[in-house]
Amino acid sequence: MVSGTQPIEVAQQGQVAVVTFRGELDLEDSVEAALALHSALSDTSTAATLLDLSQLTFADSTLLNTTLRAIAAHQTAHRPLVVAGPLHNAIARLYAITGTLEILDPADSREDGLHRIRRLRTAHRPGFGGEKQD
Repeated sequence: MVSGTQPIEVAQQGQVAVVTFRGELDLEDSVEAALALHSALSDTSTAATLLDLSQLTFADSTLLNTTLRAIAAHQTAHRPLVVAGPLHNAIARLYAITGTLEILDPADSREDGLHRIRRLRTAHRPGFGGEKQD
């Protein structure tokens, strides 16, 4: 875990690993960002990941790549990953220009993101409305 004043923070909220990116992230931060997302993915005490970009004011294409790789890794692991905003204009523009904003489908807020994760997890659990039990 990194302290709350750092540009990259990993925390736990219930069964959700919350990765927060703050300020400006670029090539220098790409390894730490990727490690944070991998740490969230491999955390066995959690069942989903929330990527909070609401405090991120600048990012370059390395963050775009890191985000897309994390989404793919989470999908392969059948683990929900939800991106939360609101996105700063520069961040929204980065994702919009590259056509990835629709893929990310960011939640409006951290709370909305956590609610979406709860819905996703409930929908995919046998006996909780998402799948029929045999």
